Amino acid sequence: MDFAALIYHRQVFLDGQWWLPFTAQLVHFSFPHALVNGAGAVFLYVFFHPWLRGTSQWLGLLGGWIAVAVVVIADASCGYYAGASGALQGWAAGGALAMVGASGSRWDRRRWLGLSLLLLLLLKMWLLPQMTATDLLWGAPVYQPAHWAGTVGGMLFVWMWTLGSATSQKQRADHQRAKHQ
Repeated sequence: MDFAALIYHRQVFLDGQWWLPFTAQLVHFSFPHALVNGAGAVFLYVFFHPWLRGTSQWLGLLGGWIAVAVVVIADASCGYYAGASGALQGWAAGGALAMVGASGSRWDRRRWLGLSLLLLLLLKMWLLPQMTATDLLWGAPVYQPAHWAGTVGGMLFVWMWTLGSATSQKQRADHQRAKHQ
């Protein structure tokens, strides 16, 4: 398979290959690029596994993936894109938000770890412009909007899920109370 054909190239996308903003996040410019993103995915899995159900993690990743695709399409100056780092940023931010918003009245270890991860992600985003001055390991610059989009998308999907879950739990509780009256 020609993985290079899955990389987002704006003109090819405009010529009708609508799937490229999504497939581009599954391929990478080089092996070191893929290795760094793979290591990030393993880290996130290991970090979140004891604390979160899969739903929050998948929603963060999906939100990041979709948001990156939207930003790549919307940014007319983005001529090409490949890599999973923006979607992984969504996974990290969404998972961290889920940890901070965990049920319970007191701040336990899970909430503090989630808050710490959110703060580290914000620090990374603040430092990212300095990191993109070089081409890092894989010979391609970091596309900063993908990281911002992934962060917002991951958090937005987890937040919407949390709101929807809270609303349905309240409705069930109200229904139970009405049945017992």
